[in-house]
Amino acid sequence: MTKATMTADEFDALRPGLGRLTVDTVDIARRVLVDGEAQSAVAKAHGLTKQRVSGMVSRVLALARDVPRGWVKVETWLPPELAEQVHKMAASAKASAEAQG
Repeated sequence: MTKATMTADEFDALRPGLGRLTVDTVDIARRVLVDGEAQSAVAKAHGLTKQRVSGMVSRVLALARDVPRGWVKVETWLPPELAEQVHKMAASAKASAEAQG
């Protein structure tokens, strides 16, 4: 068992926004995020790779964070002034995505 990262109530509150995901994806993500099961154990139980389960969990977490579909997370170290520019670009891109619907 690994540590659960969200409560059952938090996960259930997300369910309306998970409608475009398959039932299997939602159930697998719940086992990892709420029940605290290891991704490798869930993958084995469903005949999937750990990478596939990780992708399913990542999609649910992205929806929980209201990340637009197709976006890519980028992590890097930058000087403060460049980091601020990147944060402003991200906010602008998110506002544009929300406006497009």
